[in-house]
This record gives sequence, structure tokens and C-alpha cells, in this order.
Amino acid sequence: MRILCIGDSNTWGYCPGLGTRHEKRWTRLLGEWFPEDEVIEEGLCGRTAAAMDYIKPERCGLDSLKAILMSHKPVDLVIIMLGTNDLKTSFHLSAKYIASAVKEYIKIIRNPYQWDKYPVPEVMIVSPVVFRDNICAKEGPGGNFDSWSLEQSGLLAGEMKKVCAEYHAHFLNAADFAEASETDAIHMDAENHRKLAEGLAEKIREIRSGDKEKA
Repeated sequence: MRILCIGDSNTWGYCPGLGTRHEKRWTRLLGEWFPEDEVIEEGLCGRTAAAMDYIKPERCGLDSLKAILMSHKPVDLVIIMLGTNDLKTSFHLSAKYIASAVKEYIKIIRNPYQWDKYPVPEVMIVSPVVFRDNICAKEGPGGNFDSWSLEQSGLLAGEMKKVCAEYHAHFLNAADFAEASETDAIHMDAENHRKLAEGLAEKIREIRSGDKEKA
């Protein structure tokens, strides 16, 4: 399988408190655990699901999605883990709105004309780890995230799960396996990258076995 992983800093592997990149990030671990597969990393710090960052517009994931798909095709599975940065105070988006953006990702990926002669890949939506309760204190007045961000972070998984059920996409709640670090209340440490990778690995095995049953 060729597995394309599209996400933000928690896919890129941002190390909380240091700003360096985890060597044992979840994408790298999947590559080690599934050596017969090709895991393609498309993590970008600050990437949003749909919100437009007018300082760095290239961070809008929806705008760059088609180009990413075109540059990496063919792929067998696309994993999308976005939504964290859409919760910034500068955007003030609701969980429901962010989930509606995820719906557009599924539509675009599922479009057979996007893939020319290649099969349409499977889609897995991963709702990101939730913010820790102390995020407001960590950010302080005028920070990137506030109490609204915290509330909507907790609602995001439920809204994304509804979208996946409606569009028959695979779904995984990262918060069922991993959590944000105490350091910044947003990013995963190395141990939680491993925990998320374990949850994703099991889901990938389920998808693979399902494909074999169809064959």
C-alpha cells in the first residue's frame, strides 16, 4: 500500500517545548512497522483544514489538497488529520464548521477523475488530539487559543465521526489513543506519537483485511 498522510505539526512531528522534529513521529513509525508499504509524509506546521491564514496562505490544506494528491498518485489510502489550527482565536471556527470542511476533503479524494487511470483510494479521517484543559493558561491573554478553542476541540471528534458515517469514510479518534503534552497542551510527545501510531496501525490492518475480502 501507498499511504499518504496529510496533516499539521502533529503529523510533521513538532516536539513540544523545543520546536525540533521528532525522529520517531507516528508516520515514521508506521513506515518501520509496515516495511512492505510506502508511507508518504505531508505534514506542515500551521496547516488548517479550511481556514485561510492571510499571513501564510499556503497553510490552507483545502487549497493545496488537489496538488498534493496529484503529486503523489497513485495512493491506496489517504489519512487526513487536521482541524487543530482552525481552532485558533484568529479564525474562531466551530467544530461543526471544521467537520464540514473535512467533508469536502472526502468529496475531492473520492472524485474518480482526480485519479485518471488509477483506483480511487480509501480515506481515513483522524480527529486530532484534544487540547489539555490548561491551554488557556499556557497561551495567556491574546494567545492563539482560548476557552472557545478548548470547548470546540472537545467537540471535534463527534462532528467528524458524523461526517465519516455519512460519507462512509474510515474514522479514528486520536484522543482514544494519545494526548497532548503537558508542555504546551497542543503537541504530542514521543510516547504519544507511538501510541497514536499503534492505533493507526490497527486501523490500517482492518482496512487491508477489508480490501482482501472484497477481492
